Amino acid sequence: MSHQKGWKIINQRSHGLLAAMIGYQYAIDLPNDIMLPTLIAIAEHDDGVAETLQNKNLTDVGAPRHFLVDDQSNTVDLKQQFNVMEMATSKSQLNALLTSLHIEFLFGKNNDGSDKKLDAFLKEQERNRRAILKHLAIDDKYAKRLYHLVEWCDAFSLLICLDKIQPEGRKMEISESPDGEMNQTFYKAENVVGVEPWVFKSETFKVFYEYKIVEQLEFKSVEEFNEVCKNTPVQREEFTFSK
Repeated sequence: MSHQKGWKIINQRSHGLLAAMIGYQYAIDLPNDIMLPTLIAIAEHDDGVAETLQNKNLTDVGAPRHFLVDDQSNTVDLKQQFNVMEMATSKSQLNALLTSLHIEFLFGKNNDGSDKKLDAFLKEQERNRRAILKHLAIDDKYAKRLYHLVEWCDAFSLLICLDKIQPEGRKMEISESPDGEMNQTFYKAENVVGVEPWVFKSETFKVFYEYKIVEQLEFKSVEEFNEVCKNTPVQREEFTFSK
């Protein structure tokens, strides 16, 4: 995203790690064999490609592309989604289930069937989820509660990374929690984050994400952009969550 010195570059994986840090502190009673795969799903749910080597990282005028800005093709990168599912499935069935639910959350609600390959992929994922639920002997309600934790942490991390939390203590909604509450967040002080109702195990804890400030404004190719990014120092933004 834009920055007074150029561009602030936050990688997807850094955002995912922040989401997992938030999830680790969430006060939810889950056994270890459920909690750990869920945290991995939170951290890795959008992985699957060599992130820095994608041509869509640049706009038509050579600027870094914000992930919320669609490329001109306006198509879903199914290769990435296949890779995401292959990685998740190779870890555990629960990882596969939660990652598949995230794919459905992202693409299912707007799927009108016009993209035949996407439609076939989503239908295959639906069949796979039913098989996994049967294999793990868990019901749909339990699975959706776990996925709400994934989505809640993902949404919260994005609010932080995108600098969307309002200044001057103004409250804003995060997302629906696993227990059906709509939590709000706000800044209590600079980089001190409050949440109401409080949902965490600790009364205070720290999280962070890493980023780079790229001062060059335009790039001739994604390779040039990638090279500049590699040679740019990593910086770290820290936040304290406080009850």
